[in-house]
Amino acid sequence: MGASQSDSASMSKAELVAKIMERITSIGPERVRELGGVYLFNIIKGHAVYSWTLDLNEVTVREGEPEDDPDTTFTLTEHNFRQMVSGREAPRQIMQAGRCSVTGDIMRAMKLEPFIKMD
Repeated sequence: MGASQSDSASMSKAELVAKIMERITSIGPERVRELGGVYLFNIIKGHAVYSWTLDLNEVTVREGEPEDDPDTTFTLTEHNFRQMVSGREAPRQIMQAGRCSVTGDIMRAMKLEPFIKMD
């Protein structure tokens, strides 16, 4: 198990959001805006749900929901989210196995992996 994989398992949700912001910043705003879109992640942890927004139009990541309707919404458990961003399991596999509900622009969602996966 690589350092990023073990680190992602112990990170708080705020740290995960910060790491994803670092990731999209390292990719560069021009490339990020090429994909564009607003993505809402509803993460289920026990009986609670927390949300965070990835806005590739504005190149921002923040806790909470977007002001306007997102282009794509992901709903999944915290475990599956951590699997996805750590690279242990591809987002496509998680979605196809039914462990992640995706509504909205599915085609754009399939292109999101390089923007949220921590190296």
